[in-house]
Amino acid sequence: LHLLAAKKRAEEAAQQEAARLETAMREAMSAVPLQPQAFVAAPLLPPMPEQEAPAPPAAEAPPPPTEGAHGAAGATEVAPGMPSAEAGVAWLVPGAPCGLCGVAGLEGDAATKEAPHGVVCRRTRENGSVGGCGRGACWNCMRSRPRVQLGMVRTSREEFESLDDDAWWMHEACMEGKDLIDYFGGHRELAAARAAADEADAQLQARSAKEAGPRGAAAGGSKAKKEAGSSVEEKIRAMSVREMKAYLERHNESHAECLEKADLLKKCLEVSANAPPELPDGPAWMPVGMACRLCTKAPTKERGGVVCRRKRENGEYAGCGMPVCWRCMKRAPRESFGKVRCTREEFESLEEGAWWMHEGCFGDTDYKDYFGESEPEEDRRRRKKLHRKMEGGGDDDDDYYEEDG
Repeated sequence: LHLLAAKKRAEEAAQQEAARLETAMREAMSAVPLQPQAFVAAPLLPPMPEQEAPAPPAAEAPPPPTEGAHGAAGATEVAPGMPSAEAGVAWLVPGAPCGLCGVAGLEGDAATKEAPHGVVCRRTRENGSVGGCGRGACWNCMRSRPRVQLGMVRTSREEFESLDDDAWWMHEACMEGKDLIDYFGGHRELAAARAAADEADAQLQARSAKEAGPRGAAAGGSKAKKEAGSSVEEKIRAMSVREMKAYLERHNESHAECLEKADLLKKCLEVSANAPPELPDGPAWMPVGMACRLCTKAPTKERGGVVCRRKRENGEYAGCGMPVCWRCMKRAPRESFGKVRCTREEFESLEEGAWWMHEGCFGDTDYKDYFGESEPEEDRRRRKKLHRKMEGGGDDDDDYYEEDG
């Protein structure tokens, strides 16, 4: 384009110069009419040789997308080497790298090389939408990675194989709406899973603190832990007949055929082996490192929030188990979060009797237990509406905040 423009300008300049010379020559001849002179027009500049326009520069290939721990929020594209969304059960096939350690699963004997070495974060929901970042997690990372890196949602090769075509797995950070509830099978199971993960994190932090502290403090802490804690089996063996019956009823198991205490004990132990872990008693503080479900930020200090959880007087568990930091507790809009709020000071003042739940997670008796008065009809209708919205996974967490004012 530059060459063509230069050529055009040169031709225009040559034409202008020729016209000027011709005009000057005619004026000179008209000034001397008695002696006519031959007029020789000035030749035009020779035309510039035709040149081909330079080819436009080739478009550079776009840079490859940046790879994060879980990909972009809400992304459904599949990472290179991963199976497509139509490939059925999302196994991490040999040759496809793990999204955490990068191992492609090609080491070992021939049988190991041909077997899937993990799973891919992907789910095809009932409505046809596809969730997950498409990145894989190998079995070794699934077992060993801390919660801050992989979340609390884990699976094993045996469990994944047993689910056949219904098997799916996703990072906890990639789950939306009802994904968590569908994965664990219900609100109670989800709350129990969160409680077990919280307890494991607390034990890990306590163990790390003891290893870093003085040797005498570590020995004293270990002794206190043994005295305070007891296994589920020990708790069951210490139960009375009435407590064993209540335990079986709480797990929807009949005890009509149990005529002796030994029969009750045997059945309770069988139920406990397959039951989800018991929620710990006391207030459900949000542990350090656990991400808030609304803002996705993890508090760096102890007691940075609370978990939606309550253990009722009859031993029944309630709440969705989702953690909420104090900042979101204050700022989340009433339309999507409800009106049930608390502060750290209030929660601490209630000591071992402290509990909090979303308004949409309240049962028929929770309102009176929390506020000390009967539930107004308007609040009951709003609570039912919030509960349906939570069951359907309606609101996007990104829209939870109101503008500062």
